[in-house]
Amino acid sequence: MSLKRTFQSLKLAALFGGMLGLGFGCVITFDDLEPCDSGSNNHKKDNGECECNAFHDWCDPDDPDNLNCCETDIGDTGDDDPSGDGDGDPTGDGDGDGDGDETGDGDGDGDGDGDGDTGTLPPENCLPEEENALWCTHDESMGPEGSQLFICMNGEWVEDDAYLDSECQFSGWDFAYGCVDDGTQVVPICGDGSGEVCEDSEPASCIDADVLAYCDLGKETWKSCFELCTVDGVDGETFEYGECDESIPDDIACFCCDSGDPGCPI
Repeated sequence: MSLKRTFQSLKLAALFGGMLGLGFGCVITFDDLEPCDSGSNNHKKDNGECECNAFHDWCDPDDPDNLNCCETDIGDTGDDDPSGDGDGDPTGDGDGDGDGDETGDGDGDGDGDGDGDTGTLPPENCLPEEENALWCTHDESMGPEGSQLFICMNGEWVEDDAYLDSECQFSGWDFAYGCVDDGTQVVPICGDGSGEVCEDSEPASCIDADVLAYCDLGKETWKSCFELCTVDGVDGETFEYGECDESIPDDIACFCCDSGDPGCPI
């Protein structure tokens, strides 16, 4: 039976222990911070001074006795918009999404492909208590495609997407599609294959007699047809044999069969 691409086995989410001493875990927590004597969303510094929690600022900065902190827009990249039109384009050059992307694709991710949302970007600075914490811009509903990973280093959120690939490779995968924040942990989403950037509309191909290559989540993914057919199964059914079938040029897919089936080589 010839399998459509919708039957291909896709990536698996994996929770890994951290390399370089940086463990995946809760991105931000204020449980251990001592609140100030009054106000809200604040905590005491080591010297006893009161400051706002991350992603918050003084509700009334002109009143030193008002220690209430209000939530700020954590999705703001910090770029000014002197035009006041809210489009993130301080130069008035028509960029529109404020990402420095001359294509003006409006997706805000700076790559010109219009593939999605930047998600929630971290503020510029992080607290000492957050050192080595991880921040993923995408939640589970957004998925990993186009996500960005930041690590709190020396008081700043520093982008380091290569860390995700390292984590996945450390655990036996070839690359990372990206990450998601499930509300408790930053989760790397890993896959096997070349990991090269691709379009999901690109047709599948055979790497060899066994391995099918297809585009998933914007990256070239490889899957063993023998494993798909004999181990993973299709619609709950496993087979004795599987191979990558190029006999139909516009429908290259895994071919699964049992001994005695028409066309089955075993």
